Amino acid sequence: MEDRRYHPRRKTNCSICLSNEHFGPIKGNIRNMSESGVLVEVATSSDFSPGMLFEAKVLDPDWDQTLPPLMMKVVRVERDGIALEFIV
Repeated sequence: MEDRRYHPRRKTNCSICLSNEHFGPIKGNIRNMSESGVLVEVATSSDFSPGMLFEAKVLDPDWDQTLPPLMMKVVRVERDGIALEFIV
């Protein structure tokens, strides 16, 4: 299978909190991260669908907690996680 990714992935183990007007807070763990987005492990991925928008706050002591939440869009739903793309 051909890898069509634009940006290389970097493995990480940070917590993240997702929310929007219908869901939240939903906590998960970032499995990997790139310049364009993250792959997040969540307990139940069936609640998500591509196109959903979320505010995301990284909950890691090395992350600047004064930064505003990141806007992200679900681009793929897997059995054990969701792929989110940064919205700029």
